[in-house]
Amino acid sequence: MSGEAIKVLSVCTSDTSGGAARAAYRIHLSLLGLGVDSRMLVKEKHSDDDRVVALDSFKPHDDFHKAVEWVGNKCKNKIQHYRWNRYPQSEQYYMSDLRGGSLYGALQQMDYDVLHLHWINQRFVDLNQLPKDVPIVWTLHDSWAFCGVCHYFMDCNRYEEACGCCPHLHSEKQNDLSHAVWFKKAQIYKHLNLHIVTPSRWLGGCASRSSLLGQFPMTVIPNCLDVNEFRPYRDDEIVPRWKEMQANRAGKRYILYGAVNAARDKRKGFAYLLSALDMLVQRGYGNDIELVVFGANRSELGVDLNIPIHCVGHVGRTDELVSLYSMAGVMVVPSLSEVFGQTASEALACGLPVVSFRDTGVQEIVDHKIDGYLAAMKNAEDLAEGILWCLNNNADNALGKAGRKSVVERYTYDAVGTQYKQLYESLEFRV
Repeated sequence: MSGEAIKVLSVCTSDTSGGAARAAYRIHLSLLGLGVDSRMLVKEKHSDDDRVVALDSFKPHDDFHKAVEWVGNKCKNKIQHYRWNRYPQSEQYYMSDLRGGSLYGALQQMDYDVLHLHWINQRFVDLNQLPKDVPIVWTLHDSWAFCGVCHYFMDCNRYEEACGCCPHLHSEKQNDLSHAVWFKKAQIYKHLNLHIVTPSRWLGGCASRSSLLGQFPMTVIPNCLDVNEFRPYRDDEIVPRWKEMQANRAGKRYILYGAVNAARDKRKGFAYLLSALDMLVQRGYGNDIELVVFGANRSELGVDLNIPIHCVGHVGRTDELVSLYSMAGVMVVPSLSEVFGQTASEALACGLPVVSFRDTGVQEIVDHKIDGYLAAMKNAEDLAEGILWCLNNNADNALGKAGRKSVVERYTYDAVGTQYKQLYESLEFRV
């Protein structure tokens, strides 16, 4: 490949819907900014980017193919439903098997030198369809690639062996679904030219200890963001959607939290935030703070606090999200298992200090007592202390300025895109 521009095809279930998709699309934009010939193949296209190709453009639309696909999907689903129904007590953690749909020859028809995988689930990519004759970079946005069925392993370390006896399935059998999927992945991976990328050293350490990916070369490259879009807003720049909320807060400090399925997904750590806020109320700070939640509405949360809660639902526009970051006094990211912490980096870029637990990918974004606070894992009392510390130690927005400086130095499109470009150029191309 010496002297030639490398053509990169990134594959992700979506281009902008969901955290992993937004991270993948930002990496795609960072590569374009550096002159890399980057394209994306997605199952669900939401942007108007003509370098993003929807799988539907390869799909035959005649009645015969539709009928064959419908019958095939019905059969696959019945088989898989039978397999999953054997574990009625399985936890509500996000889990996937190997079900993938047809790519209709897209990977054979598109021109690329490097295949760059991102999040490929929701029955999108069948791992058996991956090419064996080109380098594949796989950026992990969760742990599914090196676990049997789990996207987040939580407290389980069975992925270091061969899965099986899966605690999330509530299985006591070694040869359960998690092991069966693990075994099939192992058979597929050994024929691929894989290079693994993790957005954090924390996830990289987990992947390197795994039985599935530990033998492959691995690089840590963080996610990126546009620091010109994500920046501190002045009061007169706050979007109209939040103007009334801003005007009526009467000097109270907003504690910001964002997550989809916050109440149902234990991984998000919402229960620890509620406990921390209750402690602050008990300590007499109830009249000074209000909680703002984006990504969920009040009915989804189903909780009551002794402080006002503003549930603003889905926030799709960047200027609305930046406005929330700019209005708040502190951002809380209490996830129990976080690959990187995209909302944490966005908040810091907007000059908002962040409180999180240690021992996840967020600990590599937040600098303890410099631009935020890292609490002991699953310790609601320490989380409350961190919230209070940030609110009381941000004179002249010193924490916010430090956070903004850190993001600009480490997570810009140019900084991250350059690392990916160098990785592509270092890959071994099989002849």
